[in-house]
Amino acid sequence: MDSMKFKPVSVFFKLRSTLKQELGKDMSRKVVDKTKCHFKELDKGKPKEKGIMRFHRTLLILGLALYRAMQDELGDRDDLVDIVHKVIWRSVLCDFMRIQAFFVRRSKDPYNLFLRLLGPRNEQFFACPPWEKVEVELENGVGWDQLQCPYYEFFKEENEVGLTRAYCDIDKLVAELVPNHVELRRQRTLAKGDSSCDFYYYRK
Repeated sequence: MDSMKFKPVSVFFKLRSTLKQELGKDMSRKVVDKTKCHFKELDKGKPKEKGIMRFHRTLLILGLALYRAMQDELGDRDDLVDIVHKVIWRSVLCDFMRIQAFFVRRSKDPYNLFLRLLGPRNEQFFACPPWEKVEVELENGVGWDQLQCPYYEFFKEENEVGLTRAYCDIDKLVAELVPNHVELRRQRTLAKGDSSCDFYYYRK
């Protein structure tokens, strides 16, 4: 997963295609144009990162830019966070995750390979710091209590904590790519005011 890169031209093209399904052709064009403007402004004001943290930072800025662009054009609709969630997943993450999941499903040990490639045991993608997590022993599974998350901290700083959910829910979609081997159970998140996010992965 450390090979993931953000390519603006292809991402904004996919962004418009995905938004078209949610908002229609004309509105999707307006929102993408506004997203590009917000993205440039946000990008200028944020510290630069290297390696995989550059990808995370860019993904966060993209989601916030999209959210603000939709607010500009649509107002404060109740479904904006859900739309950001769908668009980020379909336009940026889905294809890569599906390729990884293909190899996971066909491996000799899908459960543990999932944790190493797509779960919290991938220390390259979920570097500590800025992530801070404590492993929890579970019956027929492995879990982590995440005490610190750069996604939550980013949106907290931007006074948009509710937007964190657009990214939190992606964990469920990733686990659902290997439905015969892994189940993610979660009850707590930092964004809801809990002391940690729980990532409890059970072997099926």
